[in-house]
Amino acid sequence: MLIGEVAQSFGLTKEAIRHYVDLGLLKPTPKQAGTRVYNEFSDTDRERLKWIILGKSLGFTLSEIEHYLTLFMDGKLPKEKSSAMFREKLEEVDQKIQDLQGIRDRLAEKLRTNYS
Repeated sequence: MLIGEVAQSFGLTKEAIRHYVDLGLLKPTPKQAGTRVYNEFSDTDRERLKWIILGKSLGFTLSEIEHYLTLFMDGKLPKEKSSAMFREKLEEVDQKIQDLQGIRDRLAEKLRTNYS
């Protein structure tokens, strides 16, 4: 598949796909067509892209995704390590929720005391 086809099939922009290529998360194969060179995305690239999208939807940074993606795709991510990774991310999310709840409480108090 070419970049436009991959982008469309995953609901992403070409720029997002190029960004993942620039970061080394995807490794398309250059393909010569006349005087132009196109990137051909393999089934492996598309599988990696599925995991990138999943990782982002779970709150992982691209740096974190890069670290774990290669291990996962190579079959070298033990269950214990993936469990620890998800546990750590869950703790981060819980902390963010607490922080946001504190901000919400302070805003609500400010409204009650100053603007009622």
